Amino acid sequence: MALLETRLNRVRDIVFNYANARNIDAVMSNISGIAIDGDFAWTVSDEGRTFECLSITEAGFMLDRQYVLDDFFAGLPEGHEADLESVDVANGRLWLCGSHCRVRREPKVPGILDPGFRRRPSRHLLGSIELDGHGKLKPGTATALPYTSEGSLRRCLRANPFLSAFLNLPSKENGLDIEGMTVLPKQVLLGLRGPVIDSHAVVVSLPRKGATVDGDPHLHMLDFKGLGVRDLARDGNTILVLAGPVTGADGPFRIYRWRPSASGEVETADVLHEWAISHEHPEGLCPFTRNDEPGVLVVYDTPDQHRRSGTQVTGDWFALPLSS
Repeated sequence: MALLETRLNRVRDIVFNYANARNIDAVMSNISGIAIDGDFAWTVSDEGRTFECLSITEAGFMLDRQYVLDDFFAGLPEGHEADLESVDVANGRLWLCGSHCRVRREPKVPGILDPGFRRRPSRHLLGSIELDGHGKLKPGTATALPYTSEGSLRRCLRANPFLSAFLNLPSKENGLDIEGMTVLPKQVLLGLRGPVIDSHAVVVSLPRKGATVDGDPHLHMLDFKGLGVRDLARDGNTILVLAGPVTGADGPFRIYRWRPSASGEVETADVLHEWAISHEHPEGLCPFTRNDEPGVLVVYDTPDQHRRSGTQVTGDWFALPLSS
């Protein structure tokens, strides 16, 4: 599992134009997930309660429509950001996932930690909406797990002996924090930024049938040298994994190629790329073919100012070696 001698070739010219978006600065500065579906890209942000559909053009990606979660998911707890962390498209449905995390309260006295934490059920979304094939969503087709209590994802994970002890911890203290999702034919995979268990990253596999997610979770433990998962994406028969620190540290961040196993043993993956330490944090990735060349598109939380201009922000595209 050694780092390749040469990093992936990078082109920093993939432009996302969010002109006419509400809360445009929050959207541009906090892109946390991306998925490509035909002529459209979908992005989510860990601020606010919206998600965005962008048209793919020769100049990059242009905002086509901005959607509000509350218009689709009835009863989603109000009053706080939804902390959307990942998005995927599979079998004609757009899938969205929140962090499901808890956060320590802001200190009342500077420099002194508050012992309490905030519960945010508005972050407990795992659901999907039917697409019409033209980048639009069909009203009345959204379905999601319950946000709290019986049937909710947190209640499902509570019974797992590896995860139960971490559910009440704040996210940056190795508590539960979902930051990656990809949808397979019979499973939904959820990548956890935390907890990291015995230095192993965790991916939760949930059985699915169509738009229904139900059944006992299966855990994959991955040897990422202490890093957690920041995003997941399908690439043929393999999974691309964006990995990074559990905390807010400035690295390292890596892209791995992973072939899931049912062995129950700790799994390894091939390192494709590693970033230098930087305050600019890669947060989302997805495969994207550019000029007939396969590659991977990466978007950033807290992007550098040189990436931003007016209503535009840029991501990175990396040429991707074919999986063997």
